[in-house]
Amino acid sequence: MDVSVAVDTLFGGAVPERETELRTLWGQQVDRVRLLDAEKFLLHQLYGTIQVNEIALRQIWLTGYAAWRAIEAYSDPLKDASQNHRAFDPLAWNTDPTQAGLDADFDGVLGEVGKLSKVRSLNDFDWPADVPFPEVGLKLPVAGEKAAFDLVCMAGAYVFAHEIRHALFEAAGDAPDDILKEELACDAWALGLMLDGAEDYERQHHPDLHGSVRAKRILGILIAQLTILAVTPRPLWDNSTDHPSVRDRLRAVLDAVTDPTPDWFWLSVASMLTAFSRYLGTLGAPVVCPADCRVLAYNLCDGFRSA
Repeated sequence: MDVSVAVDTLFGGAVPERETELRTLWGQQVDRVRLLDAEKFLLHQLYGTIQVNEIALRQIWLTGYAAWRAIEAYSDPLKDASQNHRAFDPLAWNTDPTQAGLDADFDGVLGEVGKLSKVRSLNDFDWPADVPFPEVGLKLPVAGEKAAFDLVCMAGAYVFAHEIRHALFEAAGDAPDDILKEELACDAWALGLMLDGAEDYERQHHPDLHGSVRAKRILGILIAQLTILAVTPRPLWDNSTDHPSVRDRLRAVLDAVTDPTPDWFWLSVASMLTAFSRYLGTLGAPVVCPADCRVLAYNLCDGFRSA
């Protein structure tokens, strides 16, 4: 099924200031993006067409809603630990019944991402009752669910931008000889597409947001990379034959952050990474929580290693 127009609409909402440029670079012809019926995660570019399946799209969606639950679960304990020099110890925090419930909510949603990796057909997957189902005309009256939806859209725009760069390399015949370098170049191009015009766009259309446009887009991009982390088997987290390490790709997103950032930004990033680290078993020994959540975020990112 040709879904090129739907992806155009996605870009129009996520990065409206680049819409005209994308039409020039990528065109408006049919079959630029095709939705295929394929097993497991599928999202790649082949012969000028981006190929994606529903499993991949739903895994991005579920990861986004899990990431929002991570923010809800860890913003308060991280704020307390960082401001009061308490131990960073999510496993100990889990002994509190309220925290345990929030952790269970996160685990439940992220666990569904793993289940989707194992199904042969979407008919074998029962959608979780506590997560909005992605459908046309979806209404989200709950503020947190709407925020998660916006971040998922930004994550989707980023992953499609990455594949567009592959298509542009292929069309021009100038892709790097090393596939790992090409992957990093596609990541960098997609980052630039999402972020380079964000500040000007905000100044022109939303001057009251004070840096939130760029910050929210980075959270969306982070969700895209966390989806890759969630669907990649741990032995492949470090450099594989055809993709950079998940750690390096996450770190590149953190490196793209520019000051000043909204007060909530690094706390939100650290909350996401804390939840994923706990779930994936990459937390180190308890230490005094850094006063700066940026430092904590980088430390957690560095923990995503194969061994």
